[in-house]
Amino acid sequence: MPLPADTPNNNRMQRLETVARLKYEKTTLEVMVRDFCRRRHGTREELCPECADFLAYALKRLACCPYGAQKPVCAKCRIHCYKPEYKEAARVIMREEGPRLMLTHPILAVRHLWQSLTVKAPEKPRNRRAQ
Repeated sequence: MPLPADTPNNNRMQRLETVARLKYEKTTLEVMVRDFCRRRHGTREELCPECADFLAYALKRLACCPYGAQKPVCAKCRIHCYKPEYKEAARVIMREEGPRLMLTHPILAVRHLWQSLTVKAPEKPRNRRAQ
């Protein structure tokens, strides 16, 4: 049963379409997971249940990112928001698909590389002091 449009969880997921930085991260993540699943698990159109579960979890975590538009790439982030089993899955997927991304989707790869080199991880939002 779909969530009503005004629930907080649904509003957060809308950030993936409205915040440009999160939208690019979502696109890159989806491309990498789909390519990984196609190569590793032999899927065509649909993701296997394991990859679909990982992608849903990763998109939920991305939508809830407290950095929002100032989000750094996950490798440089100060907040560890993935559960250990999903963190390991992300590591495997990114390690395999990162280099391939340059061949299959060069614009996404260059954009991600540029973000990793230029965007510094801001201080954790909950640790900021009011001035």
